[in-house]
Amino acid sequence: MDWLKNRFKYAGRGFARGVFRDRSIRLQLGLGLTACLVAWKLKCTAAEWLWILLAVALVVSGEIFNSCLEKTIDYISLKRDPRAALIKDMAAAGVSVLCLFAAVTGCAIFLPKILEVFS
Repeated sequence: MDWLKNRFKYAGRGFARGVFRDRSIRLQLGLGLTACLVAWKLKCTAAEWLWILLAVALVVSGEIFNSCLEKTIDYISLKRDPRAALIKDMAAAGVSVLCLFAAVTGCAIFLPKILEVFS
């Protein structure tokens, strides 16, 4: 049971010492919270909530992995290397794909509801 408790302890430490201190991750968390507030205000269905939460979780997780990768590369070498830059750029591109998915999901769910309010 200690093994399981330690998993949560390590994850909590990761949130406290890394996730909440990283500006990019905080931005994504803020945008995700905003999406959840909009979903609540627009009275989204359970299925719509699942899509929104999936999109938020994917973007935030992707940003966490991207930040970990960047910190690992910076830890390994302080020397500028075009290969390291490419790795960082590709990780950022991965986050962009997730952000695009989240934006399309948000538009598909929110736009019809917003247009209904104004019609």
